[in-house]
Amino acid sequence: MKSNNNMLKVLAMRAKNRMINRNGMSDARIKIINNDDGEFVEKVRDILSSQDNITNPIGQLMEEKVLFKLDEKGKEKYLLETVEKFLRAKTIIENEKIG
Repeated sequence: MKSNNNMLKVLAMRAKNRMINRNGMSDARIKIINNDDGEFVEKVRDILSSQDNITNPIGQLMEEKVLFKLDEKGKEKYLLETVEKFLRAKTIIENEKIG
């Protein structure tokens, strides 16, 4: 699991650098991750309500089968989309608690 964490950190750093530099990246958005938000929100809910100290929730949400089939840019895109989807799900869960 430790090597998976390191790989995610490297991918995140590369993606961040590309976003800063915008090295000819297209603004087209291609969805790699599944849009089944209900299942994803439940996974996020389980992670957030867990009593365990979870240090890498994004790594737990990414599917290894999908991740290892992608090239470097695909992996970075998958990581960033998973982070965005996690943040949306977290917002939904927090709003449910308030309302």
